[in-house]
Amino acid sequence: MNEIISSLQNPQVKLWRGLNKSRAARVEAGLFLAEGEHMAGEAVKENKARALLIDSGAREKYSALADSAKGVSVFYAASHVMEALCDAKTPQGIIAVCDYPQAAGISGDLLVALNGVQDPGNVGTILRTMDAAGYDCLLMDEKTADPYAPKALRATMGAAFRIPAIRCADLPKTLHDLAEGGYDIVAGDLHGEPFYQRRKAKDKLCIVIGNEGQGVSPAVFAEATLRLKLPMPGKAESLNAAVAGAIMMYDFLRERQEK
Repeated sequence: MNEIISSLQNPQVKLWRGLNKSRAARVEAGLFLAEGEHMAGEAVKENKARALLIDSGAREKYSALADSAKGVSVFYAASHVMEALCDAKTPQGIIAVCDYPQAAGISGDLLVALNGVQDPGNVGTILRTMDAAGYDCLLMDEKTADPYAPKALRATMGAAFRIPAIRCADLPKTLHDLAEGGYDIVAGDLHGEPFYQRRKAKDKLCIVIGNEGQGVSPAVFAEATLRLKLPMPGKAESLNAAVAGAIMMYDFLRERQEK
């Protein structure tokens, strides 16, 4: 019988509680929390879980998942402890503790770069779309929201465990180097080439998605090799960042599949 964690003053609980406060706290601890049955299950399936935290009242409900998590520590906690650890308004009684990804090199032919995308929901949705469309790697500047924050993670629906997300100290230079290496750098531009009349992209490409209010920064825009305008015959002045990104991702996927 596992001992039930019942105190909010437990040192482990104090550490875990701090993980939802900021990216700095997650980076310093080298950990993040994935809440809920689906996300915890994805973390176990992708071998990304270091530990499982389970509400003592949901022990039976999650027994199969706990048994399947080979080599993963399992802790049981009182409901008030689980509620304190969860960001969601309606906790589901299970959390996976995962290692915060270490810096890695850029890999793959299909990339997406986020330039000041500040809404965690947009960041998570973009990762989920990348996962569905077979994109390889996400690049981010320092102003972009953390994909491993609670709201962003929920929006990824598990994609955060499969798509590497790389923080770039100098995104314009990174894009410049990619262009030098044979990538097309694709950016939206209100004065650009019509999206559906564009030239065919190179086999390697990176789609840049800009800030929700300001769009792509001038320094990043200067590195674009394809500047494209999505048609908007209606009255809306702009598209949601994640929606615009999804349209571009899938149309470039269609183009590749037709080759």
